[in-house]
Amino acid sequence: MDAVLTAVIDIDATPEEVWNVLTDFAAYGEWSTFSAAEGTAQVGNRLTMRMPGMTFRPTVTVATPGQELRWAGTLGTKRLFHGQHSFVLSSNHDGTTRLTNREEFSGILVTLTRRLFKTPKRDGYAAFNKCLKQQVEVFTERSTW
Repeated sequence: MDAVLTAVIDIDATPEEVWNVLTDFAAYGEWSTFSAAEGTAQVGNRLTMRMPGMTFRPTVTVATPGQELRWAGTLGTKRLFHGQHSFVLSSNHDGTTRLTNREEFSGILVTLTRRLFKTPKRDGYAAFNKCLKQQVEVFTERSTW
């Protein structure tokens, strides 16, 4: 059984401006809900993501500047646990950017731990989006001075 978590937000900036903050992993500890992130947004690269009580090392599978960042990670085998995280950026007619933050989980462990994918985790994706929005909008405001 699969689990999907999605959070969407509009950001007052271009997709390129959102991309620049989203992929600046070294700065995540300053503003994001991740306590630290390391690596570069290039297909095939492994990232190190640290959150309270958890560290994981996904592999970047899509890195299209200004459009999409995707990574995937597996615990054991894909049949046991597989997670795929994506950030999709799309331009709105008013010049803002819509960010869709989505994670898809599959595997036997998802069925056994289904309750872990309920509201608190979903709220974490919305919280990340809000932090990213604030960082991007402050960053882009400063750069126009």
